[in-house]
Amino acid sequence: MKKSILLTSILAASSIFAAGVSKADNTSALHKAMTSGKVSGQVRYYYMYEDNTAGLEDYFGSSLGGKLKYETGSLYGFNLGAAFYTTHFLSDNVSSTHTEPAANNKGSRYVVGLLDATNPDNNGITDIGELYLNYKISKTNVTLGRMKLKTPFINPEDGRMIPTLEQGLWVKSKDVDNVVLQAGYINAFWNRSTPGWRSVEDSLGFGYAQGKATVGGAAKYKGNITSDGVYVASVVYKGVPNTKIQVWDYYLDNIMNVAYLQADYKKKFGDFKLVVAGQYIAEQEVGDGGNSDDTHPEYSYISKDEKSKTYGAKVGVGYSGTMITLAATKVTSQGRFLFPREWGKEPLFTFQKRERTDGSGDATATLLTLHQDFKVIGLNGLSMLAGIGKYNRVDVKDSALNKYGVPSFIQGNIDVRYKFSGALKGLNVEYILARKHATGDTYDNANFVFRKNDMSIHNFIMNYNF
Repeated sequence: MKKSILLTSILAASSIFAAGVSKADNTSALHKAMTSGKVSGQVRYYYMYEDNTAGLEDYFGSSLGGKLKYETGSLYGFNLGAAFYTTHFLSDNVSSTHTEPAANNKGSRYVVGLLDATNPDNNGITDIGELYLNYKISKTNVTLGRMKLKTPFINPEDGRMIPTLEQGLWVKSKDVDNVVLQAGYINAFWNRSTPGWRSVEDSLGFGYAQGKATVGGAAKYKGNITSDGVYVASVVYKGVPNTKIQVWDYYLDNIMNVAYLQADYKKKFGDFKLVVAGQYIAEQEVGDGGNSDDTHPEYSYISKDEKSKTYGAKVGVGYSGTMITLAATKVTSQGRFLFPREWGKEPLFTFQKRERTDGSGDATATLLTLHQDFKVIGLNGLSMLAGIGKYNRVDVKDSALNKYGVPSFIQGNIDVRYKFSGALKGLNVEYILARKHATGDTYDNANFVFRKNDMSIHNFIMNYNF
């Protein structure tokens, strides 16, 4: 119902776009707005191989898709935008029958995400991902409808085929010098790796594992959450030389509140670079954690009175095209670090592609990364990011502080990218290798290994942007 009301509002506002000019002006103003519009898009090819440890099932898949977007020119500050997204399997061995018996018949965790994690037998998805009315006055933009947001916690997390997208109202202003203000309300998401739009309350657990409840046993919040939406507000300040300070607050109605603070300092000394940053995240349950049934605590997304605190720091030094960074994260034992992984990747300094800290309490992580831009030796367009991280978790059987039963592990990533120029400008290719090895006790139980550790994930991606 809420989605229908919002889309109706967009259509009504769109009529203003078309009818808000006199007949005398209609031919020139409206025609100019439509013909000065911009067409853009992306063609995306993705091959992934999920290589589990010997004796456990492996998965592969290649997919083709992308997006096509049109945005009109401005008419008295208003403009419209629309984009559809699509993805299709070309070949794969993912299916509802290709499962791992030793791990309770679980299937692919990663390859299935190239299409539909809710239905491994689905071979194609297409939907309208963006449909919005935007109004710009001075340096302030107000956007109503379906859009793609980039914030620390709610973001495209576009490491698959179709990114995470949002529906709601968003305001972004740069009218104050050195300050960026943002605020918005979200009432629906198109979760990455799922077939379409769902309300905030229905998006939780849709297409993603729910893990364990703090009281033990399986969490069952999918379909049992009540929430009127997500409210977000932020202030970013750049008035101090070489420094950026940002404060964000995410209020998930009747579920939880997340406060996020980050400060970054970047300074160049000739060809040398220095980066120092810190972050702090405080979370707590609000309302009833999503469900008021005290006899079924597993129905809530976050436990009653649950709180968590997370600290992060990083320092990086660079010379010319090389940057080496050391980062650390600490989640205290007060509670689990949580945020719906359905809505975006986490902003932790120790984040590496293909794994998360979500669901962990009393956890520490350290990450050493090397970024190299090879243009310094004449190879323009070629870059590499390599990282090795150590992630300590509590025992896999401690559901109160280890929601997904992930043992301590070491992870190494290599990410190589090449951006073409000249006649092939717009074409980018990328290869990502992620290798994870368990260092914590897995109790000789495949459920603590399969899709989690002692595995490699190969990714080859081609994007053509236009």
